[in-house]
Amino acid sequence: MNKTITALAIMMASFAANASVLPQTPVPFKSGTGAIDNDTVYIGLGSAGTAWYKLDTQAKDKKWIALAAFPGGPRDQATSAFIDGNLYVFGGIGKNSEGLTQVFNDVHKYNPKTNSWVKLMSHAPMGMAGHVTFVHNGKAYVTGGVNQNIFNGYFEDLNEAGKDPTAIEKINAHYFDKKAEDYFFNKFLLSFDPSTQQWSYAGESPWYGTAGAAVVNKGDKTWLINGEAKPGLRTDAVFELDFTGNNLKWNKLAPVSSPDGVAGGFAGISNDSLIFAGGAGFKGSRENYQNGKNYAHEGLKKSYSADIHLWHNGKWDKSGELSQGRAYGVSLPWNNSLLIIGGETAGGKAVTDSVLISVKDNKVTVQN
Repeated sequence: MNKTITALAIMMASFAANASVLPQTPVPFKSGTGAIDNDTVYIGLGSAGTAWYKLDTQAKDKKWIALAAFPGGPRDQATSAFIDGNLYVFGGIGKNSEGLTQVFNDVHKYNPKTNSWVKLMSHAPMGMAGHVTFVHNGKAYVTGGVNQNIFNGYFEDLNEAGKDPTAIEKINAHYFDKKAEDYFFNKFLLSFDPSTQQWSYAGESPWYGTAGAAVVNKGDKTWLINGEAKPGLRTDAVFELDFTGNNLKWNKLAPVSSPDGVAGGFAGISNDSLIFAGGAGFKGSRENYQNGKNYAHEGLKKSYSADIHLWHNGKWDKSGELSQGRAYGVSLPWNNSLLIIGGETAGGKAVTDSVLISVKDNKVTVQN
């Protein structure tokens, strides 16, 4: 990686235009989900609770409009996608009827024409939290994410511990002090056909599953960038899924955000340039893990990356910076650029602004 970046390049990459990209979100927005359809952006859940909003990016007077509330209760880490004019929402983390935090495997559909939601009689064969979702040939594909049984068990234990600090410390140590492979993150690729509402096996990674990866697809290729390898430990890995031809191929590209990697980053494409930006992680956790400390992030402070990387000539180059480190927002394709909505900054503070990252001739422009 070229670590030498001129001051001029940084200034160009950090250029902010006079006009705001989008109006501020109605509430500070993080850990939610979003999608775009015919230049209309939809966001919801996360720190917005059950609320959903839409914004027509082509309107003269751009403003967020409240939609019907999501019927499945507040959710973090759900994903969403538009297929044939309908918005589908997959899984997430929330409270069950008994008030326990759990991973969901359900699917909800929103009809923009009627402003109405329906819960489908369809359940993924595994929980969906920390997963990614993308659309290819009219189907939604899901991969990655935490193990539903292990995650739910952790929160059941915490609930039983109540406010007992000794019990909580013991539960946390037991939960985090395992090797990455012992968390059984999902490495299967599942497909969801909206016409039948059926789930199918579509393949599996030859390596390992991740949680909180960034995802972007174009044509027959999809990229999964970084994410968690286990709770508290990120990976710098980049995986490419190639649907060209009859057989799905998995490729591993050069790493990025090395050595520790990040989760909750943002990915997009601008003028055929693959972009990866932001994310959060624990510096030093990878070294701790390699030295035999499974609870790799114990005692470490979460840091937020402002780096913008471009994939160029078979390697990643740091090509610019965000105005501040950011993670866990929504990234969408818009105006041949990467649109970032919301997210959180240092200390986990949710934000209301949007960022647009564009690339031309391998030069990055950031508009706030």
